[in-house]
Amino acid sequence: MSPRDATRRLQEFVSAAPVRQFKKGEIIICQGEAPRSAYVVKTGTVKAYNLSVGGDEKPIAFYGVGAAFPGAWVYGKLPSAVYYYEAFTSEVELFTLPREAYVDFIKTQPALVFQELERYVSDNVGTSMRLNALQHSRASDKLLYTLHYLALTNGKPVGPQELEIKLDLTHQDFANLTGLTRETAATELNKLKRSGVIDYDKHSRYRLRLDKLMQRLNDQYIADLQAGI
Repeated sequence: MSPRDATRRLQEFVSAAPVRQFKKGEIIICQGEAPRSAYVVKTGTVKAYNLSVGGDEKPIAFYGVGAAFPGAWVYGKLPSAVYYYEAFTSEVELFTLPREAYVDFIKTQPALVFQELERYVSDNVGTSMRLNALQHSRASDKLLYTLHYLALTNGKPVGPQELEIKLDLTHQDFANLTGLTRETAATELNKLKRSGVIDYDKHSRYRLRLDKLMQRLNDQYIADLQAGI
């Protein structure tokens, strides 16, 4: 069976499950909670995050259409959710189904098993890049490497050497992603805008000039990674 046919069969399987709707900012799963079902994103984007001791939000990952979560619980590796899961977009629809049924169906299709493997490898690369971004001491470097991570994991080509980040991010979101204050994040983003690395306004998503972004990255190995992992 081809990967396309396997994906179609998975879509048919999950589409028979009940659907739950969530508004932006609504909590789907709390940290430490044992979910009642596995979730597969039908529409919208879900954000996974942790909270620091001081109550500051620390985003971990974003889940788009077709993604199943919480992965470690779904595959029986943990008894509860490690993070909070929250609706990130204005409207989020989720298929809800027993995790055993979801996993058993995945196991019947080698192509689906491979797709799940690819998804988790990509997530692992994204996590490594997030850690790399946070290890930099300069605010500008934190943002540059975070933008590169977002370009690879949530970027959509819109022109030669130009990507649009498929997430409606605010200055506070960038502050949460980088551990900076909102004011510092806004200042550094404006500097990158003036230098032509990014472009954005109140009514449009962030767009990145990949060639200019790569010129600013100090780690050549990281810079050589291509969008679409």
